[in-house]
Amino acid sequence: MNKPLFTSETAPLWLGILLVAVVPFLSIMRLGPLPSFFLESGSLFFALILVLLTVFSGSLKSKITDSFWYFIVLAAFWAIQARAMNLTYLGMSDMVSWTFVILALMCWACRGWVLKLGAERAVSILAAALVLGALANAAIGWLQYTGLAGKFHGYLMYRSGIVEGQLAQRNHFGHYLMWGVLATGWLWAQKRLTGVVAFALIVFLSATMGLTGSRTIFAYVLALAIWLPMYRVFSGSISNRTVIGLGLAAVMVLLCQFAIEPVLALFHDGGVNSAAERLSGSQFEGSGRGYEWQKAWQIFLSAPLLGHGWGSYSLYGFLENVYPTGFRPYENSVLFTHSHNSFLNLLAEMGLVGTALVLVGLLFVVRACFQRVNAPVGGFLLALMSVSLVHSVLEYPLWYIYFLSVFALFIGFAPPADESERENTQGSLKIIVPVLCTTFLLMGGIIRLGFAYQDLRAVSGSSNVGVKKRTDNIIGLLTTAKTEPMLRYYAQLQLMNYVDVNANSIPDWAIEHARENMLYRPFANAHKYGLVAYRSGYEQEARDFMKLMYRYYPAKMPAYAAPIMNTPHYEGLRQDYTAACEAYAASINQRPNCAQAMVLPDWLQKKVASKVQK
Repeated sequence: MNKPLFTSETAPLWLGILLVAVVPFLSIMRLGPLPSFFLESGSLFFALILVLLTVFSGSLKSKITDSFWYFIVLAAFWAIQARAMNLTYLGMSDMVSWTFVILALMCWACRGWVLKLGAERAVSILAAALVLGALANAAIGWLQYTGLAGKFHGYLMYRSGIVEGQLAQRNHFGHYLMWGVLATGWLWAQKRLTGVVAFALIVFLSATMGLTGSRTIFAYVLALAIWLPMYRVFSGSISNRTVIGLGLAAVMVLLCQFAIEPVLALFHDGGVNSAAERLSGSQFEGSGRGYEWQKAWQIFLSAPLLGHGWGSYSLYGFLENVYPTGFRPYENSVLFTHSHNSFLNLLAEMGLVGTALVLVGLLFVVRACFQRVNAPVGGFLLALMSVSLVHSVLEYPLWYIYFLSVFALFIGFAPPADESERENTQGSLKIIVPVLCTTFLLMGGIIRLGFAYQDLRAVSGSSNVGVKKRTDNIIGLLTTAKTEPMLRYYAQLQLMNYVDVNANSIPDWAIEHARENMLYRPFANAHKYGLVAYRSGYEQEARDFMKLMYRYYPAKMPAYAAPIMNTPHYEGLRQDYTAACEAYAASINQRPNCAQAMVLPDWLQKKVASKVQK
């Protein structure tokens, strides 16, 4: 007879897991300039609350775990690599390092619960929490499908014609619901849900997944079709019920991808494209992902050992040219800050060393999941991880801390690999006091950074303000860029709003901050860097950079023409612009139509300049 999941003994674990694995996925709080800031910092804060709940409930009695050291090693590597390579934004790497430190503590806390409650009971609480979170999101998904979500503006994530729950992306929504489907199958396998209830929940969640249009769902099902038979052979008959539960759940997901829209069409006019429909019209050859993967591989080959540094793909992907015509043929007004393959991206940014630490280290810390003695818990946890890892082949879900935190829970709840990991410390003060001190310091750091971010938001936004407000905002942004390493990039990004490339003068601070900011992530507005560099005397640097902008953002060339051709400040850039415009027109087999490359008459230039000055 299974022990009940909810008792006074398990209440702290329930609270901690709900905070980490459910709450961030129900919030639509996205506030720029880093929209996910509060969701991600909140996820880490909740992870630390789980640590505190574990300590105060007397459950932190395990030895320091391998998973703890895994994340600590990653934290050290991220911090050391940034400094060894003298990266521009050390704070961006440090954010990742501190994230890993927090996840290390959380994994240690999870082991305490595994030893206290037993692996099956602890993991079943995790599964139950995922089911609750998935059901809540699925209910919101149906409100979106029917259009009723529009009546809850400001509370539900709502965009007409798309079903995405509260996660703002259809693929993220499908990812989270897949966790919920597998968790339901697990709870049935452990006889914690009756067959009728489990079937109803799986049908509801699977049907909702059929509305998302997320093609990645097919990859999840394929991965399970490979993994589950292998695990059954390896683990033996003890995993029969788990393999059946997870397998039937995956089959239902697959069926609903084809069946849900035809069924709903009988009752509801219109709808959204299913994943099956979107998959039939897609191709990899010549797609954006295909080109970005090529670039990521070339970037890796140029620095195979240590990569180019965390966050460097934005720039190096911008610099790398693998396009047949020389001009980017896909999504050519959008910057790819990631190659949309997490493993290639790790190779490009962190090299073989960093990638090996991540992947080989992961295999080491979850090795107990492959041991027959730990079946079927190990098989279920690996199935959950496979969802995230498969998604990571096509996108970068684990770059979002709230997804990474839940993935770390799967690692933390992995059963001990050997007897030495099963030993406990009897709650020694030598361990508890340092853990409490570290936890409170980290929580204080998150709160302090939250206030700093609010200060940044107060001086961000539109630059169309009065002179005094404009001056105060610029001073505030310059101060944040100088004093807050983790927010330096975002402060500089907002500073660029106050650089008017049409004006007769450029601020003294513009070239330094534009060079750092726009060479880190050269978004479509990075032409400002080229124009500022030209005005600051770096003419060849400006010409070279603007040629890169024309190649990467050909659709934006008309916008770049306005300051170059219609103000007197950039005469030395006009010939390059005209040549690039005509070359792009030829590359797409259209008649050259570069009217934007025509210099305005003197009288009209003077009129434009007069308006700019006013």
